[in-house]
Amino acid sequence: MARSFAPATSSALLSRVLDEIDYGMLVVSASGALRYANQLARQALQGNGPLSLTQGQVRANQAADQTPLQLALADAVRGRRRLITLGAHGPNGASVAVAVLPMPGDDEDDNAEPLALLTFGKRQPCEALTVDFFARSQGLTGAEARVLQALCNGAKPKEIAAQCAVAISTVRSHICGIRVKTQTANIRELVDRVAKLPPITSAMKTVRTH
Repeated sequence: MARSFAPATSSALLSRVLDEIDYGMLVVSASGALRYANQLARQALQGNGPLSLTQGQVRANQAADQTPLQLALADAVRGRRRLITLGAHGPNGASVAVAVLPMPGDDEDDNAEPLALLTFGKRQPCEALTVDFFARSQGLTGAEARVLQALCNGAKPKEIAAQCAVAISTVRSHICGIRVKTQTANIRELVDRVAKLPPITSAMKTVRTH
């Protein structure tokens, strides 16, 4: 028999599930008032990302990003989807793609506040924690794991050799060892396999944002 959950239990369970998602996710009102943030989104709001939380309001850290954010939120509560790029005008030029989507309304409450879901794109195709977990599960050495991480970040063997201060023949030897242990035919197949892995988020939880 299927087990039923009380609403409070279901809400807490859903919150824990969303904390394991490998994308930052925010739920905000049309004015930018924060209604929910999963773990990665809370970290982003407290770090050096394109958005921050000020007195309960989600705002762009760069002035040039605030208007596109407000327009996207206004569109979302009207049922339109938007994809915007934030952070390109920052000091390090590290931009992040953000999908701004309308949240389904409450069928039982005609006066429910219209909300928007903001989902952050990844800053890199393969997260370091996921690569490390995969490397350990495949029995890779520390040197092989470092080479794998560099490959997943888009580095070429010659660049990896320069970064690690080793001969390129050493890097190629590590790549050969990685391919044998992971049973992959080439670098492209290897990186593609890692990129498709399910998220392995950190066990370190930050303080929840209310």
